[in-house]
Amino acid sequence: MNTLRTILVLMAPDARPGPALHRAMAYAHRSGATLHLEIFDHYEPIDYAGTVFGVEVADRARRDFLDERMKALADVARGLADNGLRVECDVSWARDPARAIVARIRALRPDLVIKDIDCEPVTDAEAGRLRPSSVDWKLIRLAAAPLMLVHPRSALEPRRVMAAVDVSINGAAGALNDQLLAAARACLVGDSSSLHLGSVFSCLPLGSYDAGFIANTWELMDGAHAEQLKRFASRHQLRPAQVLRTRRLEPADGIATLAAQNAIDLVVIGSTYHPAIDRLLFGSTAEALLRRLSCDVLLIKPADFDLASEARPKRERRLPLGRHRSDSVA
Repeated sequence: MNTLRTILVLMAPDARPGPALHRAMAYAHRSGATLHLEIFDHYEPIDYAGTVFGVEVADRARRDFLDERMKALADVARGLADNGLRVECDVSWARDPARAIVARIRALRPDLVIKDIDCEPVTDAEAGRLRPSSVDWKLIRLAAAPLMLVHPRSALEPRRVMAAVDVSINGAAGALNDQLLAAARACLVGDSSSLHLGSVFSCLPLGSYDAGFIANTWELMDGAHAEQLKRFASRHQLRPAQVLRTRRLEPADGIATLAAQNAIDLVVIGSTYHPAIDRLLFGSTAEALLRRLSCDVLLIKPADFDLASEARPKRERRLPLGRHRSDSVA
């Protein structure tokens, strides 16, 4: 994370600093990147007031609402600037926050988007696990930038990082594996031995086929996967001790198990997008994995990821910290 230029930090509506902001600050101190803090918020009663009392009343209420948000955000920004960081601020009125954020990412083109993620359990069995919101799920699919979701109990920076790769795919899709490992290496703090490669062989034999053609085929496939992973690790100068491999019917379960067993702080995974009905097939492994992890996650899109056809929503309100967007707080 030493080559970052712009980090977009998605702040809570009350501008309360969380682990994601602290992580972004650490990266900014190392890289000299500009922190862009932004709140996306909306209050439905204000829109309704416009239908009852008129547009002017609603506009005034909207301005007051956003002014309060900006005041709190500006206080945070000034504190960061006093610590030598370059900071920019925005507050946006967003009826559809996910769509507004996606458009903002496309316009700002940040090197990293960072956001806090909830982990409040629905059941005791889910204690500590990530619990993505509806906005999180949409950003996972559509955000055209690396997206880091930070666990509420995360340390300032991750010490043990794992890139989850699928070495069974080749060509352009397989190139994503190289991106994942490069991103994981960039996130690493300290000894390079804390960088790991994780992969799952997801074809398990049926119990009734413990011998014969099917069992032999499974063993050949298992061996081929192990050899492919070994070659990939060697090409990237990783030692055998840094390679984590398991066999599971579900890849997501395998990656989550590897992360838990090896005390991984951050898992780096790939994220793709399929339009229309194919969206039902999107990232089945990535989505299932997010429901199982109890650590931070960094989602990386393929290099050719493009959603140019997505319409950009109108930005209804922008309140900079007394400057134009291109200026910084110093």
